[in-house]
Amino acid sequence: MRQLCTLELLSTQKISSFKSIRRQEVGFLNDSIQKAALDGIAVDLSSEVSSTSADITCRMVFGKKYADQDLDGRGFRAVMQEGMHLSASPNIGDYFPFIGALDLQGLNARTKALAKVFDKFLEKIIDEHVQSKPTEQKQHKDFVDIMLALMESQEAEFRIDRAHVKAVMLDMLAASMSGRYQNS
Repeated sequence: MRQLCTLELLSTQKISSFKSIRRQEVGFLNDSIQKAALDGIAVDLSSEVSSTSADITCRMVFGKKYADQDLDGRGFRAVMQEGMHLSASPNIGDYFPFIGALDLQGLNARTKALAKVFDKFLEKIIDEHVQSKPTEQKQHKDFVDIMLALMESQEAEFRIDRAHVKAVMLDMLAASMSGRYQNS
């Protein structure tokens, strides 16, 4: 899977093909900062840069930006923060397996609930790509398009399915945002 991601998703040529997306999003950031400056409004640059980075990642991986409400009622940022927090939290059941089933910290229940939120969101993205494929020719193929094409092709060394596609999507999203939400 690592070789597949390196060759098909993260090649220099593929990353370069997203240059216009990066330029456009940085242009939006610049315009936003200029407008705030003209209006005399203070700008939280960390938040703005973080938001721009998330928008770039979403467009490269998913093909479009998603609003906070698309992921969950709590919002994209809150769900990502919770995911990062849960993945970094020590689980007492890992150290003392005999009490793991009790889920004293509630981490297992929270992780399962969050997994359902992410699964629903990622399924929605895959379904949107599958439905739009026959009718639309995109200017740039995003990571989901490439993964779906690999899923349908017989050329891959091993078979990939929707679970693999969702795992790569979540990995790309988490990797691009790993340091961003830890101290927020």
